Amino acid sequence: MWNHNAHYHSYLLHQIPRRVHRTLDVGCGLGFFTWKLAKQSEVVDALDVDSAVLAEASILNPAANISYLKADFLVADLPEADYDVIVLIATLHHMDIEAALKKIKLLLRPSGKLLILGLYQEKSLLDYAYSTISIPLNFVYLKWHRGSIARQTTVAPTGIEPRYV
Repeated sequence: MWNHNAHYHSYLLHQIPRRVHRTLDVGCGLGFFTWKLAKQSEVVDALDVDSAVLAEASILNPAANISYLKADFLVADLPEADYDVIVLIATLHHMDIEAALKKIKLLLRPSGKLLILGLYQEKSLLDYAYSTISIPLNFVYLKWHRGSIARQTTVAPTGIEPRYV
């Protein structure tokens, strides 16, 4: 499935070593990136707060080394200093950022990788012009990738409004 976030999947995967032991995907949604992570990681823990989304993720993107877990990241009981990679795609801005970063620091191994794909808040006239130009370009790109679009029945919900720092 292609969407705006999926455009960055390849780039994010290239930031990870070819093989790692354990990865955490925070806010995994329907598991499209989780499934890709499973090819480079021995174990993938994929968290989301929505049971229906996780149920669909486990059907759409199953792998023996993926554990789909219903949990709120900030209070989830996860092993400290055990993750080689932690990924947050369009997720961090829905959390208390300070608390999330503290938790990430506890969970990530000393030489681990943190990958965050976030949102950009427009502030200037140039930012808004760029966003306006991007609307038709995103439409064209979506049409171009039409063959890779899966019809999903569940949309991953968001917990709180985005917070910009």
